[in-house]
Amino acid sequence: MDAAILYLARWIHIASAVTVLGGMLFAALAWLPGLRSAPPAESQRWSDSIAAKYRPWFLAAVLGLLASGFFNYIRHAQAKDVPTTYHMVFGMKFLLALHVFAVGYLALRRGNTKRSRQITGVVLSGLVILLLSTWMRFLVLSMLQPKAPLIP
Repeated sequence: MDAAILYLARWIHIASAVTVLGGMLFAALAWLPGLRSAPPAESQRWSDSIAAKYRPWFLAAVLGLLASGFFNYIRHAQAKDVPTTYHMVFGMKFLLALHVFAVGYLALRRGNTKRSRQITGVVLSGLVILLLSTWMRFLVLSMLQPKAPLIP
């Protein structure tokens, strides 16, 4: 397969993940705590305004993650030496990603009074996804290493 397509797919996946998880980390660690000192009505107004500005970036990143993620999965799943662990980890990662997408979308709705709790859940799930991604990368790299002979 053309190396440029592989690099582009990987870049889209990483850039999209940074957009989703980075935006939610910023919200959990800076945006929402910073608004706690404002009066509740003003805090909700500002929170809704910020969420509305981030929402299109979030949705574009979700589309990028889905497209590049399926591309990467199909590419690796066709390899002969893919361990069954890879598919298991992918399943866990995909289910958590669906959680991140759904709850992230809900957290960015206008007038949401549960935004802080929902964003915290998205961040925790996103960090677990990052851990699972590292595991999947290790599994793919281990497939590429030559197998040592049993008897030297």
